[in-house]
Amino acid sequence: MLNTMYKTLILLLVFLISIDGHPQDWFSAHQEGEELPGYILGIAGDTIKGTIRYDYPIVMQKRIYFSPGTNSLERKTYNPDNIRGFAVDNRVWVSTPANMETYDGTFAFKRFGILEYGNGPVLLIRIFDEADKHKRKINSEEAEKEYENIALQYPENSVDHLYIRKMDGAAEPINSKPFRKSFVKRIRSYVGDHDALMQKIESKQYRIGDIRTIVSEYNAWFGSKYR
Repeated sequence: MLNTMYKTLILLLVFLISIDGHPQDWFSAHQEGEELPGYILGIAGDTIKGTIRYDYPIVMQKRIYFSPGTNSLERKTYNPDNIRGFAVDNRVWVSTPANMETYDGTFAFKRFGILEYGNGPVLLIRIFDEADKHKRKINSEEAEKEYENIALQYPENSVDHLYIRKMDGAAEPINSKPFRKSFVKRIRSYVGDHDALMQKIESKQYRIGDIRTIVSEYNAWFGSKYR
């Protein structure tokens, strides 16, 4: 059954293979309202080409405006419940449940997140904070205005806004206090069946800053079992 699950996952994520460039470069390259060529991946795995309306990342991770083909009059609104993801300008966004931190605790939200790393059962996805730090609200109009000009000048290997997800599970923020404080325990739920990799983590050969290496080694090991 696991074999079938893995093959199904790979088929559904065929369009999530390669990402080039840095996220901050992409956000500074377009204007709000610009129509960009791209495609969406439907719930059934069908791919539909068209154009996607560029917006601020804090908005696009909650909803997108898509026009099939080149006819903007047929524009439709999609949220993470409607489609599996979308691709635009060489960057892929996947729909995922995400355990997002708020001022009132951690709650599950459905979001589009940028696939940053991973080709296999474990993915690293970038999802941006939405809490309004002044009004202590989340998803409010005030928060959207505050994040319209979000400065995404994080280093290439930063784990800020980076979430980890395995199979169809919920994505978890890597830079959260609980994840950092219990890193070995938390990461075991994602790669714990790879004994050699866990030994590297437990011996502190790999730390939280090596998360991309950890994901890469795990996915390669997992995939080798089905070749």
